[in-house]
Amino acid sequence: MDLKLLFDEFAASMVRERSLTTAERLSDWSAAVKARFVRLGKKRSYTPFATDDRRKSAAYLWDVAWAIEDRLKRGQAPSGAGIKGLKFPVAPYRRLILTMEVEWGRQGQRPHTQVFRQNLEEVFRDFYKLMDARSSTKVMVYTTWQYPGQSGLEGLFVQGFRRILLDYDGHLPGDSYLFVEFDDRAGMLRGYTTSVPKRGPRSFKVRELGAVAYPRRWDPKSI
Repeated sequence: MDLKLLFDEFAASMVRERSLTTAERLSDWSAAVKARFVRLGKKRSYTPFATDDRRKSAAYLWDVAWAIEDRLKRGQAPSGAGIKGLKFPVAPYRRLILTMEVEWGRQGQRPHTQVFRQNLEEVFRDFYKLMDARSSTKVMVYTTWQYPGQSGLEGLFVQGFRRILLDYDGHLPGDSYLFVEFDDRAGMLRGYTTSVPKRGPRSFKVRELGAVAYPRRWDPKSI
């Protein structure tokens, strides 16, 4: 999957949103991010699942998942795992292509306080769920709020993700990660990526995919 294209399409769609404010990034922001990734999945002909979808099957393990669903062919009898009345596809039901977590952490005022650390901890906790996902593409969306030292390639978040990846033993060769960072301090939406090499040492070098400035109407007080 082309993660540069995926980030560019998401960023272009997100910055067109004029009804959001960075003052308190909670449910409205989560819904906006999820809705855009659902549309991007449909555009690529995948079946998207999102936790705020009204379908019962949509309350999945991750905030958003893209899947390939096998459909019954004409004349093909459904299977019910040997249980009368149940109708399942004969082939596997779905294969995960992409999984995504959205976690905004906590907003506070001063660096190196308990809230400052909780902002990191809550995001990293959701990142562990992504590493266990059996999908080749994994997306982590987060914000650095106004905290200094948390954003950018050398910031606490990106370096923390890298260290967590280095410590993890369950990687599959070829898995790729996309990190989407909302940097309120600089007013920038940034994308980063790294991947699991198919052979050789796993350095997990993270590179930037691009950056887009927030529209001024998002937060007139700080931008």
